[in-house]
Amino acid sequence: MPVILAVILVGAPILETLLFQALPITIARWLKAGFKVQILASLVPFALVHLPEGIATGVCAGFVGGFYLAFTYAHWVEKSAWTALWTTTVAHFIRNSFAAALIILGKAF
Repeated sequence: MPVILAVILVGAPILETLLFQALPITIARWLKAGFKVQILASLVPFALVHLPEGIATGVCAGFVGGFYLAFTYAHWVEKSAWTALWTTTVAHFIRNSFAAALIILGKAF
């Protein structure tokens, strides 16, 4: 269980921020895409990856969470890539922490 929690809480936010926010938003920025297109470039693949987990997870984590993470990265990258990376990763970590806590609490009862 501790290894799974480490992957969910630390590994996934870092990897997913790099793959689903930093990469698509950076490419969109290189192509001179506007803010909304940058968010869509991040949101679509993030949501598609989370849809196989079920409709509820796909909508909540994929679309809602994906929008929030894309917006966070696209907003903060204007200041610096490092700021965008750490703020988005920490936001993802916090969201995953709540989900993990709910799962653990659900198994405890």
